[in-house]
Parts: sequence; structure tokens; C-alpha cells
Amino acid sequence: MNYEVYLTDTFQKSLKILKKKYRHIKDDIIDIIRKLESDAPLGDPVPGWDREIWKIRVASADMKRGKSGAFRIIYLFKENDFNIYLLTVYFKGDKDDVSSDDIGKLLKNLCDELENL
Repeated sequence: MNYEVYLTDTFQKSLKILKKKYRHIKDDIIDIIRKLESDAPLGDPVPGWDREIWKIRVASADMKRGKSGAFRIIYLFKENDFNIYLLTVYFKGDKDDVSSDDIGKLLKNLCDELENL
């Protein structure tokens, strides 16, 4: 199946901030995006979101850490929709987990962004 992967404004801003410190983050993430386009969902569902919000662990080429200590991508995937929305990316060392409130804000930002298209 083929899915369309959208990089939300919030995701792009997060990526831009991380790129200042981790030069190869775009290379690390592009492989995940390609995998999502053909084989979604990937990663683990975030509890409490009816398997619509997912978290992927991404290894970093800039650090000598595996997936568990590097980046996280949070994305929206609905079973009968062919669109995937990357909501945010963050470094695990800066933030343990994304709270339900944070996810709610990310979804609101997505709705606002889609309204303005």
C-alpha cells in the first residue's frame, strides 16, 4: 500500500532546531519516511489514542547510540486513510515522553494547518 507522508509545520520546526546540533538528522529520518510510505504503521502505538498516534524510535548517525537513546517521531495514522502526518520529532535525551496534553496540542496545530490549506 502507498501512503502520503506530510511533514507538519510543527514537525519541520522541530527538525530545524535539531539539525543545528545533529547535522545528519535529515538522513536518519528520510529512511523512516520512505518506509512509512510503503509499510505503515511503524513503531508503537501511543497508549490512549486508539492506535491513531504512533511513536517511532530513530537511530542517530551523529551519536554512538542506537534507537533507544536517539530520536522519536510522533505521527498520526488512521487505518482507512492513506495520509500520514508527522507531528513532531525530538531527542530522547531532552524529553522522556510526549504527554497526552502535548499530543492534543499537536493535533490542534495539525487541524489549524489543514484548515489554512
